Amino acid sequence: MKLGGKKIKFKSNSALVIAAGCTVAFMFLTTIISFVLYNQRMHEANNLLKEAKYTQYDSYVVLIASNDKSDFWQNVYQSAFEYGKEHGVYVDMISDNVDVNYSKTELLEMAIESGCDGIMLEGDDQPETQELLTKAYSAHIPVITLETDIASESRVSFVGVNNYTIANLYADAIKKNLVKQKHVMVIANNTYADATLNTFVNNIQGAFSEEELPNGPLEFEVRRIESNDAFATEEYIQNLFQKNEIQPVVICLDELSTAGFYQAMIDYNKVGQILLFGNYESQSIYTGIKQGVIKSTVTMNASSMGQAAAKAFIEYHQTGHVSDYINVEPEIIDGDNIESYLKEVEDANH
Repeated sequence: MKLGGKKIKFKSNSALVIAAGCTVAFMFLTTIISFVLYNQRMHEANNLLKEAKYTQYDSYVVLIASNDKSDFWQNVYQSAFEYGKEHGVYVDMISDNVDVNYSKTELLEMAIESGCDGIMLEGDDQPETQELLTKAYSAHIPVITLETDIASESRVSFVGVNNYTIANLYADAIKKNLVKQKHVMVIANNTYADATLNTFVNNIQGAFSEEELPNGPLEFEVRRIESNDAFATEEYIQNLFQKNEIQPVVICLDELSTAGFYQAMIDYNKVGQILLFGNYESQSIYTGIKQGVIKSTVTMNASSMGQAAAKAFIEYHQTGHVSDYINVEPEIIDGDNIESYLKEVEDANH
């Protein structure tokens, strides 16, 4: 059609019909793919059970953590595996045996579907985790939470450290290094519930309640990274530096943020301007402490945690009872004792 000498084209309804059809087809295809992937996970879960349980072991237990490739969780796993092996329990970290990078929720789902005899799980406050713990409880699979507890009757025991003790270790470390700094940033991942972080800050403030500080009481700002992904953590920390939103005192409550913040301090020439206190231990964190960039790190003994978790499962499996809370003593690593930790690593590698 021409109007005023110009040709005008009208879109036909057929284009809309095609677009709608494509949308429906895409949704259908997505559903099919999700269903196939789910069945693949369940198939892998059952294969893992068959490979482990029906050989020389009496029980099959799965260990699941958000950052299960980290040095800390690998050490927890090795300790639990060795202790379990001596007592007829096969402790498995599913993620080490599959090619796909499954999420923590998917791994928990696989463990339940496998019909395993028990689960050792790094806790968090995600609703999906709560739902799956209820499902495990219904399937008579005992769950032992590690490091971070879950407020649920569906777990049988918690292996970790007292929040008050952790807070006091950080407070002592800050006291040793504080000059005139007043503002403190606490960085945590999404395994920490809001209530846990609030309690942590209150406990540190309580530890300073009778201290005469140069600039008065410390002021805290809490940042939570809503992901356990290494790239997301690095990106979040990079943004803090780019936007100049960092504080002169920083406490990182997980291994990824500690290592990421340490590297960012070097990249953005902030060494000597920020007091960094970390969490967990790794070769990177050891190096940061030796250089003086990281003032100290608070960690739980990974071997003790793994062994305690394995013991807890065996006790519950044999008696139907186990302590609700099993304490693992935390450790602080700083410039005073870093050489002994480095020597342990060197000896282990020879």
